[in-house]
Amino acid sequence: MKHKTNQVDKGNECHYREDAARHFTGEIVLAGFENHLQECSSCQEVGAVLQRLHSLPAAEPSAHLTATILAAIQQPEIAPVPHQFHRWAAAAIVLISLTAMGIWQMKKKPVETIAQAPQPPTISHNTDRSVQEALDWFCRTQETDGSWSPARWGGDPRFEVALTALPLLAILSADTEVTPQRATTIDKAKQYLQSTCDTRGRFGPQFYGSSYSQGIATLALLTCYKNDPDAETKRLLDQALSVIMYHQQTDGSWGPSGTAQADVTITLWQLEALKMAADLGWKDVQPHLSLGTKWVANHFTKTSIPQNGLNSGEAIDYFTIYFATTQLKEAGDESSRDRLSSIRLSLLSKQVQMGTESGSWTPDDRWGMAGGRLYTTALASLSLH
Repeated sequence: MKHKTNQVDKGNECHYREDAARHFTGEIVLAGFENHLQECSSCQEVGAVLQRLHSLPAAEPSAHLTATILAAIQQPEIAPVPHQFHRWAAAAIVLISLTAMGIWQMKKKPVETIAQAPQPPTISHNTDRSVQEALDWFCRTQETDGSWSPARWGGDPRFEVALTALPLLAILSADTEVTPQRATTIDKAKQYLQSTCDTRGRFGPQFYGSSYSQGIATLALLTCYKNDPDAETKRLLDQALSVIMYHQQTDGSWGPSGTAQADVTITLWQLEALKMAADLGWKDVQPHLSLGTKWVANHFTKTSIPQNGLNSGEAIDYFTIYFATTQLKEAGDESSRDRLSSIRLSLLSKQVQMGTESGSWTPDDRWGMAGGRLYTTALASLSLH
């Protein structure tokens, strides 16, 4: 991202305006923005709009669930990180978003509300079948070199590494039988990811979005290594994890490559990789994991990932849903199961049922232009697992 000065360009739209909303919600941190804000009416307007949105009435999550989340993110640094601890911190961010949008504690039963909405007759509410169809779509659309092509499915070609790692993660994480076709798909994707890792442990082309590729590709290879350990994958992972740790900022966050910004979404992907590495025995990642989770814990109260709701016909933020469903599964209480059913029904209703895109999800959320159909289908199927 180009450097932006604190000067307000009179007569023209403020150069900060594009990123102002993300700063106000805590998704990124813009150096010097507070001084700039005092002089810029354009950014002040953005802040006023967001303040009005956040002032809308919102039901609170249950005290028991809030206490559980806070207990999870406030573990002592020297204590071992519990299973999926990083996702609990991420889920706290999601919880703020879902609560602000009135989704978390709906007074009516959400499953009944969505079930009563008009649904196309061909929609299947069978989660297992939906995941199977998504995995079949991935198998059909994989390129001969083992990658998935973003350009072919509406994404940014520079994210080819990340958008190959995400489908691989979806296939590896599914609680379904590994058919011969899927085994071949996994092997080809793994080989492709390994081929994109340079001698320094960096994945793919180096540009502002390289941090996404680094975190997601490392996470995918760690999952492969968990299922089938081998020396070559271990060697590449040692280097890839070193890159992630090297680029962590002093406050514990990560941001776009070549910038000093802190970005919530990038940070969460790096923490996903570090947590799995710690679970698999990489001891040196623990201090970085602890520092990163503390950063997330210190920022979640002022962070809100935009989410347009789960009503029929409205767009879904698949990144939010991915982390929200993880938290709901971990909570396990009746209210959380109801919310999870509501989310799953909404996801199922949006899966394409016919044609060459059957089994996939339309790229209609805020990351759709970068990730395309590969991104939405991978995160939707991961959310349904």
